[in-house]
Amino acid sequence: MRAGLSRRRFRLPDVRRWRRRRVIALIVVVALVGGVTTTLLVRALREEPPQPSEPAARRYGFTTDGGAPWAPESGRLSMARSGGSQRIEIGFRFRTEDEIRRLDGHGLELRLTVRTVGPCGSATGWSATPANGGAAPSVRGLPKDAEPYVAVTEGQTCTETLVRIGSLKPEHLTAGHEYTVTARVPAGRATPIGATLTVARRALADCAGDSDADRADCLRGTVASSGPDVEELVSADRGWAFDGSGCRRWFSEATTSFPCLPDDGARIMTLGDSITSGAIGDHTWRYWAWQKLEPASHPEWVGTKTETWTGDYAVPHEDWGSRHDSQAGVTADTVEGRVPSLMRLERPDLVLINLGTNDTHPLHGSSAADAAASLDRIVASAQAADPNVQILLGQPDGHQDVPVSVMAELAIRLAGVASARTTSDSLVSIVDLRTGWDRDVHTFDGTHPTQAGEYLIASRFVNRLANTFGFGRVYGAIPRPPAPPTPKNVKSLAQDGGLLLAWDRVPQVSEYRVYLRDDTRGGKFERVGSGSREVQWGRSGMAVGHQYSYYVTAVSSGRESKPSPIGRVRAT
Repeated sequence: MRAGLSRRRFRLPDVRRWRRRRVIALIVVVALVGGVTTTLLVRALREEPPQPSEPAARRYGFTTDGGAPWAPESGRLSMARSGGSQRIEIGFRFRTEDEIRRLDGHGLELRLTVRTVGPCGSATGWSATPANGGAAPSVRGLPKDAEPYVAVTEGQTCTETLVRIGSLKPEHLTAGHEYTVTARVPAGRATPIGATLTVARRALADCAGDSDADRADCLRGTVASSGPDVEELVSADRGWAFDGSGCRRWFSEATTSFPCLPDDGARIMTLGDSITSGAIGDHTWRYWAWQKLEPASHPEWVGTKTETWTGDYAVPHEDWGSRHDSQAGVTADTVEGRVPSLMRLERPDLVLINLGTNDTHPLHGSSAADAAASLDRIVASAQAADPNVQILLGQPDGHQDVPVSVMAELAIRLAGVASARTTSDSLVSIVDLRTGWDRDVHTFDGTHPTQAGEYLIASRFVNRLANTFGFGRVYGAIPRPPAPPTPKNVKSLAQDGGLLLAWDRVPQVSEYRVYLRDDTRGGKFERVGSGSREVQWGRSGMAVGHQYSYYVTAVSSGRESKPSPIGRVRAT
């Protein structure tokens, strides 16, 4: 009896605790369900548009923050004085169709304020009337029914060029296309010393209650935008000092503007190792980049070398922009000392860098920090030689013998180099060469690129140039690489019951495959050799007196070539 009571007294607190926990758990579940339901209901009732993924100041470098999912991703502002007039050109481009859809029911406005030294007012020039009967301002790239309208009016600073595109509809715009507004105005006696650009959108519903005449002015922009329904992005660092002529671009990933690259004939220099220089018979990623950039921008590729480190390319070097400054086996610290002289000799506008793979190889023993420090000094040397040089800094995937963690650390450190070295005149932009890189597909030996790898590297550099620097066009879809060429000149030697086959090298091959058939016994061809990049194959123990047939194929990026012509040999 006492034992039973004792056991009951011992278990009672456990039962109570269990009951209390169950009640608490039930309350928590009810609260969670109610909270989720309330949150979903509130969201449904508010019907707020989705917020931008990143703030405007970070994406566009504008001072006003809070997001601007409708704003152009990049733009260009150029001014050039010619005689008594000033030619002003503003270009802009939208990144996605979603940004364009957000302009539906709005007008787009580009407002340029020119700061001057000297008197302001119509008496000094700078008026809306074209100089000497010159052509009126124009908008290129928009259909007529977009109702583009350009007006030049006096601003509070001195002169404000007001460009408003009224009645804008999504069907008027295309993502990735650059639109250009051009105006020519009298220059006047006031000396321009800088400019600031404002981008704004205005809800066209604001004009609904106006009279017909006022509504036309409201839509077309003969009056400046104002009011709670006007969203503005004011340029943060685009008021650059200039003497009346100049050109600046702004980009989605920059917090300032940068000097424009030449529209035609920009000088490009590449610094790299064997991944960039290539080997005999390769196309190299530089060829595919040249092929994409040449029709759009006609760049001049500069450098002290024309061929690969072992010979000429698949396409003769005379037929394309093959000049470069890359060398197999080099490390960033060995290239570093050559940069000042190369910059003086080649005078590049753009420097494309793909180094660091050899630095981190066990043979050289450099850490990711050491490699990043060498690349940092390369960037600093290039900028010291030319403060206006624009730089693309590749993040390589690395050598097959280097741990992935080392290359990941290098990528992070290079991003830091780019951020620290970017100035108001020299943008250092990272090029991601690691994401999507598959060594089984994009390399033939775990390190060096196949044609598929060349395509990927070229596309990353070309897309960065187009999307960030406004230079050239995007690469487009990456093509499927062709099957490798068929091995040629397959020779055989039968002796002492053995068989030896040899053939010519095929570039960028991950393996050769050998197929053999015993004709005397009959049967089918069987694969007897694979997995090797050696240009020969041998076997002993052949049946003396038997006739054998053979052929060889090459494999690259998982694709197998057509078979070589069938050969025959009798074992002796």
